[in-house]
Amino acid sequence: MRISLILLLLIIVGCGNEQKTECNYITDYYPNTANAEIEFYLGNYQKAYDYYQKAFKKCDAIKLGFLHDTDKFAKICAELGKDDLAIDYIKKTIDKGGTLNEFQDDEVFNDIFKSEQGKKLIADYDTRREKYINSLNIALRAELQAMIEIDQRLVGQQEKRDSVFKVNDKRLVEIFEEFGYPNEQVVGNYAIDFTSADPTILLLHTDDSIRIDYFIPKVKEFIKKGQCTPYVLGTMYDNLALFNKGPQTHGTYENQNGDYANMISDVSKVNENRAEIGLPTLKMTRKIDSLRRQ
Repeated sequence: MRISLILLLLIIVGCGNEQKTECNYITDYYPNTANAEIEFYLGNYQKAYDYYQKAFKKCDAIKLGFLHDTDKFAKICAELGKDDLAIDYIKKTIDKGGTLNEFQDDEVFNDIFKSEQGKKLIADYDTRREKYINSLNIALRAELQAMIEIDQRLVGQQEKRDSVFKVNDKRLVEIFEEFGYPNEQVVGNYAIDFTSADPTILLLHTDDSIRIDYFIPKVKEFIKKGQCTPYVLGTMYDNLALFNKGPQTHGTYENQNGDYANMISDVSKVNENRAEIGLPTLKMTRKIDSLRRQ
């Protein structure tokens, strides 16, 4: 009896110490949210909810670039009558740089904002927004904007640009090592001052060797952690290939007629490459883009 009791206690302690495995956004998050986004645009809110819940089971919801998962999930919850959860994700959106008016302009949230919780959310908005603004590294934002401005101003002056690129490469390494990826939660989104601080253009102008040896593996680690979108890395690969007169491998560049610019012929390999960094298949991407436009 004593042995059985000890064994039972060990099992209970062991279960209590069990921790969630670490989230890998490439495998645990993006495959589910791509499906969720399709179902969301089709109005299949329960299916979208289920896909998002699978993603959120291991990973925190993100709001980066075009991936506004906190916003979409809040709307899905409102459509399904899950008002408490909708409010939670409205708060998450605001904490990640979103604004309240984007929800107030959508009639699906009308009843939520008439509730006591909704009124409190409105009353607390300015404080929550101020907290987000104060959390940003505005000095780093200004520095990135200056780097981008110089980069773009020297278009057509290749010798000067090459010199600037080398300086930017060195500084980007320092930024990545000190601050991580400077995303919307680090330096703020476009709406802060309506001037881009997105470092993608700088990454597309890095020297070939440092891009291959440092930036590509580093950015992939950021993607795994949910700090950067997969599209950034896809364009880094394809930009490098196309610049060196080779075929793109991830299908992120299109011609003006909508075809893929000089892409490898094996579409299954392209989709495999995309999956390795968290991008949906080419077919799914075209469907998502089409639904977004509608």
